[in-house]
Amino acid sequence: MFYISIALSLHLLLSLDLFFPPCVRPALCVYEGRHYSLGETWMDDACMQCTCLHPVGVGCCETVHRPVDFPAWCEVQVEPVTCKVSLVQSADPRLTCSPGDIPAEGVHIHMLCPSPHCDL
Repeated sequence: MFYISIALSLHLLLSLDLFFPPCVRPALCVYEGRHYSLGETWMDDACMQCTCLHPVGVGCCETVHRPVDFPAWCEVQVEPVTCKVSLVQSADPRLTCSPGDIPAEGVHIHMLCPSPHCDL
């Protein structure tokens, strides 16, 4: 009888949470090979702010402001990690571009308009 009461007491003690660490839940979201917890927010290398959302998973929003009104021979360039936005010439991305600039040599601008209206 003595051994039974010791065994029951030991069983009750071991079943208490005091003897075991709290249950660790696995991460709810995996993004680019990394694990994130519910509600966790981070910035990825493409300048997107992402959040681990339940039940949808990862939701991301762009954080940079991109120009929308610029010449057709220009393009927006966003540097990874620093998120620096530049407007550069498509033919030569080393050259910046502004709305009043003329394109670099070798860039041809084609105007699209119906023949009778294009007397250039």
